[in-house]
Formats: sequence, C-alpha cells, structure tokens
Amino acid sequence: MNRLKNYIMPALYNIRHNLSFSLFYVLGTAMSFVFIAIALQVLYSFIGNVPPVDKGDRIVSFGSFEDKGGRSHGINAFYTETLIKNIKGCEMYARWHIEDCDIFVDNGMVSQCVNYVNADYWKVFRFKFIEGRAFSQQEYENKQPVAVINQMMAKALFRGENAVGRKIEIQKVSYTITGVVENISFFTTLIADGFWLSDQFNTFTPSGSSYYHLEVLFPSAFPIAEAKREVAQAVKAYFDARRIKVDISAEKMKTRKEVVMQEVGLDILSYGIPVIVLLLLVVPAINIVTLSISNSNRRSEEIAIRRAIGASRPVLFSYIVVENLILVLAGIVVGLLLFSPVVYGIEYLCFEDSLLGNVSFLTQLNFMVILCGVLPLSILFTLLVSMFPAFVTLRKNMAEVLKGGSK
Repeated sequence: MNRLKNYIMPALYNIRHNLSFSLFYVLGTAMSFVFIAIALQVLYSFIGNVPPVDKGDRIVSFGSFEDKGGRSHGINAFYTETLIKNIKGCEMYARWHIEDCDIFVDNGMVSQCVNYVNADYWKVFRFKFIEGRAFSQQEYENKQPVAVINQMMAKALFRGENAVGRKIEIQKVSYTITGVVENISFFTTLIADGFWLSDQFNTFTPSGSSYYHLEVLFPSAFPIAEAKREVAQAVKAYFDARRIKVDISAEKMKTRKEVVMQEVGLDILSYGIPVIVLLLLVVPAINIVTLSISNSNRRSEEIAIRRAIGASRPVLFSYIVVENLILVLAGIVVGLLLFSPVVYGIEYLCFEDSLLGNVSFLTQLNFMVILCGVLPLSILFTLLVSMFPAFVTLRKNMAEVLKGGSK
C-alpha cells in the first residue's frame, strides 16, 4: 500500500502544478470517451440482441415487394391473418403500419408518426414498461381504443405526471394510455416509435396505403432458412392468387436483424465505426503526446535529479505512466458525466425537427459496452500517450540535462 502511495502522491503533485496540461488532458480524454462510447453503443444496437429486438435473428420481416414493372405491392390489411395461417411453424406475428398524425392532448397538440399495431406486437418485441402495461389481446379484440407511448413523449405531453389512464385524441378517436415504455434507440429496430395504437382503428390516412409490415416470429429450434422458405412460399401463394408476379424467394427474405444491417450498410458497420473509433483515439492521442513531450521536457531536470539520487528508469517510467493513468481515469469520470448531455444534444439537433422527433438516438448507457469496449480502449489510450513521451525523456543523457544542456 505504501509503495502504491509513493507512486500516487508525486503524480498528484505534478498534476496540481501542471493544471493547464492536466485540464487539456482530462477534457481530451473525456470527449474521446464520450464519442467512442456513442460509436460502440450504436454498433451494439445494430449487432447485439438488444431489447426490444432480442429475438431479431428469428423474426422474418417483410413489407412490400416489386413486380416486374417496378410497382410496389404489399400484404393487404384484411388478408394478413389468412397469410399467417399458411406459414408453417409460425409462433406468432406482429404487424405495424406508420402514419403521420396530429396528436391532441389536454394542453396542446403535436404532429408525430404513430404505429398502428396488433396485440401480439408486444410479445414479438420485448419492451421495458416503466409505467402500466401493454394493451391486452382482450382489449384489442373488444376494439377498445388503447395506446402505449414512450417515456420521451410521456414527459413532453404530460410534463412528468403519470400518463397511464390519460387520453390522447388521434383522427377523432380518443385513446386511453395503458402503458409507458422506456426510450429505445432508433438504431435498434429502424422503426419509428413513440406512439403505438390498436390497429383496429387504423383508417390508413393520410398515406392511403392499406399495407402492413409483418414480423413473423419462429421458435428458437426452428431453422431460420426453413422459416424464410415457409414465408416466401406463403407470400408467393398470396400474390399468385391475385395474379401479381413479384420477385420472391427464400434468399430474399430477411430477418429483422438482417433488415437493420442492410439498411445501415455492412460497410459502415465493418469499416465506418472502427475507423471512427480509431480516429477518436489517434487524433487526441497525437495532441496529448505532443503536450506530454513538452511537459516531460520541462520536467527533465526533476527526472535527472531523481536518476542522480538512485531512482531507476523503470521506476521513473512507472511514475509517468501512473500520472497519465490518473488523468485518464479523471477523463473517464468526466466523460460519464458528459455522456447524457451530449446524446441529448445530438437528439435535439438531429431528430427534434424531423418526423422522427419522438425517437431516441441511444438507449441508456450500457455498462457492459463500457467495461468490455471503452475501458480497454482507454487503457490503450493511456499506454499510447504515456509510454512514448516517457521513453523519449528517459533516453536523454541526464548528465547533460543537469548541466543545462539537452532538455
């Protein structure tokens, strides 16, 4: 313990007496931490089995198909049940249809995208409810006007008050809110969220499109290749019965996870995010290495005196590394504090004025991503920015430094 204290106390002394350098170092580390954490969180949203799409690799997702003339065709709302019955092995299915609507509440009105969904939507997609519950199959079948909203919209519409049991009016239908779900990242599903309404009241306006997007869930033991084949056969039979020739095959069917990967682009996931993370490490590292060398040069005489009174190079090297490690840890703490405000700022700038203004850029901070991704990168960052300046400084001829020569 005393030995560790002997390393920490001199490091803290040097930090206090080099405040400008220390402040720049901490802020540089903090901003790198924030943006690396954001990049890795986005990547995790795409490739991880993250709720509500933790079953994404066994959900076959499909919406519209093109015929030979390039015209788009979908599954008509009135025939989805018949189609699903023809899919062998199907466990359950969700359907959704998005419309841009005006939402009226007691104290005002907002215009947002709303999702018309069936009751099994809440079983296919596993949302975390912070208030209330999902609307039930019985409420759905009894054609009760019920709705679920997300945390962000509950806060915006009801100013932090309990939203369960409150009313919202959409297209002259008054819906009762049964539950509030935790905000999720748009990148998790690529489906706009914020409002989910019973599709028993879907008038398909203003879009005029009466097609649903279907998410067919299969049991975990059911081979996904066979699942795609079953869906393709049922969809082909549906269009053949209507004498519509569309290009459908099992190879072209996608799981929900594959849809997300395709929409984002495999190149971005494979190269874009790693390159961004690398740049976020390298650019601050270059700046801090330059400052570290300058800082080490100013301390050359101190280091030379320590060498003269018997301190070995490994010990002095350890002093410098410990000092950098303390600054990095301070930067990580500041980064954790800045993470939420930065994410909120990105949401405000990028999503606030769009039709997707009710979506979240990221879900809450996932500490497994921090522990398994950001912390190892921060340790790498520490080694990067501390070892090279320390190595350069300790290679100098200490006799010349003490004589006032090489610094």
